[in-house]
Amino acid sequence: MSKIYDALRKAENEKNRKRATPARGRPPSRKIDAHRDSGLLRGMDENFRRALLTLRNTIESETKERNTRSIVFTSAVGGEGKTTILSAFARVLSIGRGERILLVDCSIRKPKLHKLFDVDNDKGIIDYLEGRAELPEIVHHVESAGLDLVTAGFAEDVDISMPVFNSERMTLFMREVSEAYEYVLFDTAAVLEAPETPIISSYSDGVIMIVHVGKTRREVIKRAMLMIEKLEGRFIGTILNRKKYHIPEFIYRRV
Repeated sequence: MSKIYDALRKAENEKNRKRATPARGRPPSRKIDAHRDSGLLRGMDENFRRALLTLRNTIESETKERNTRSIVFTSAVGGEGKTTILSAFARVLSIGRGERILLVDCSIRKPKLHKLFDVDNDKGIIDYLEGRAELPEIVHHVESAGLDLVTAGFAEDVDISMPVFNSERMTLFMREVSEAYEYVLFDTAAVLEAPETPIISSYSDGVIMIVHVGKTRREVIKRAMLMIEKLEGRFIGTILNRKKYHIPEFIYRRV
């Protein structure tokens, strides 16, 4: 695992040596603006933090045989709070035990992670999958504690780009990141709004479904789950997101 990770660090150092002010690629380590992350990445509510740690323990118990855990976070429909919970979970992982965490924004229709972490989106996962970039070119080092980010990149035509998620390049991507990180976390579009999400799920070790309590109907959730299971995606559980609270409170339960 360390060889690929060291190569990424070496590539970053080389960029910083050649360019005093890098405009793209993998920027130097920096701190995240607390105002940009709605207070979730700093000053996190203790109950929320404990719930995230419980989520980590459950994921690890479900994937005991894995050196790297690749987990897809998704929802049946949009607006469930998926990206907020995922980014907070990644932060908890990165500061808890010094593990190397990679966030991957596969929500190519409405990418958000580059805005949340204030990095450019010139090159991302879509550029890698279409052969326009390699891994060191698309990885942003956004936290000194070991949190990295691959943004979505720009797709001129999302429908044309969608098949690249089921390709040899996707297999290669999974192999490369598995050698460099302990956790690879995918932010994906809502299942019923993006046919590529079940495909991405089939490459992962497990799927977490975020559900907004009191909003999403049970039959809608079941339809989304069936679409993922049809492509052999493996559900680990659901997160019930109670968005009426200032800090989202959720209950984790096994499906």
